[in-house]
Amino acid sequence: MDTHRTIVLNSADNTQALIAPDLGGWLLRYARNLDGRGWEEALYWSQEVVDRYPQEMYAGNPILFPLVSWNAVGEKKHWYRWQGRTWDMPQHGFARRRPWRVARQTQESVTLELQDDEGTRKNYFFSFRHRITYHLRDGRLYWDQQIENRGTGPMPFSTGFHPYLYVPLTDQGRRRESFVRIPECQKVTPIGSWLGFTKEPFPIREWSVNNEPEGTLFLTDLEKRELQLIDPFRNLEIVLNFEAAPNYPFIALWTRSPESPFYCLEPWTSLPNSFSRGEDLILLEPGEIFRAGMWLEIRSRE
Repeated sequence: MDTHRTIVLNSADNTQALIAPDLGGWLLRYARNLDGRGWEEALYWSQEVVDRYPQEMYAGNPILFPLVSWNAVGEKKHWYRWQGRTWDMPQHGFARRRPWRVARQTQESVTLELQDDEGTRKNYFFSFRHRITYHLRDGRLYWDQQIENRGTGPMPFSTGFHPYLYVPLTDQGRRRESFVRIPECQKVTPIGSWLGFTKEPFPIREWSVNNEPEGTLFLTDLEKRELQLIDPFRNLEIVLNFEAAPNYPFIALWTRSPESPFYCLEPWTSLPNSFSRGEDLILLEPGEIFRAGMWLEIRSRE
C-alpha cells in the first residue's frame, strides 16, 4: 500500500475519507468521530485485500463501469456484442482496475477523472470522460458521478458502485442481529441466464445479513432510494441514499457468506447481461452527460 498514492479528506466535523486514485479511484475508507463513541468505520477495510489489488477488491467502494456484473454472448461469458462486433469485457468493467487522474482537490473533496485511452479501447471503443467527486459534509460522505459521451455516436454502458459495509459495525457488535431495513419495493428474478427478468412484491422490511440468498438479491422500484444497515446491539446504523440518482433503479444485496465481515448494498443502473438484453442499458447520445449523486452516513440510532 505504501507504494500507492492515497488522498485523505478531512472535514471540520471530524469525518474522514481515504481514496486511492491509482487503484481504480478506490474509495477505501469513510469514518466518523461520533459523540461518546469515538471513531467508527463504515466501509470494510483490509490491508491484506488492498495488497492483493487488482486480483481482489473485497473492501471499500469500487467503481463499476462500463458494465455492472457480467455479460455473455451465447455461451461466452464476459463478452458483449455491439454493432456487429464482439468484445471481451471483465466482470464489473475495467474502471476499477485503471488509474484515475486527480482533477481537483481540497481538504474536504477530491474529483477524479478517467478518460478513454489505448488501453480502454481494447475492450470498449467509445470516447468518454468519467468523473467522480467525493466530498464530506455534515458527517456524510457524498459522491457525484458524471459520465460524458465525447464520441460521435450513441454510447452504451451500465454503471454502479459496490460498497462493502462493516458487519457488525464494531468489534463489540453481533453480526447475527444485524439487518438491512428495506423500503417497499419489488424483487427481481432472472429468466434463464438473465435473458429477461420478472418482478414481484418483496414484503420483507428487515432483511437479516445472516440470510444466505442464492447468489445476489436484486431489488427495484424502491419507494425511497435509501437503505439502512443496522447493528441494534451497538445502536449504530449506516445509511446509503441514492435519491439523487434517478437512473439507478436497481440495488443488489450480496455477501460472500454469513461469516464475512462485510455486507454489500450496491446501487446499479442495470442488471446482469445488460448489453445482451438491452432493455435496461444506458444509451448516452453524443455530448450528453449522465449524472448521479449518492451519500453514505454512519450514525448513532435515534
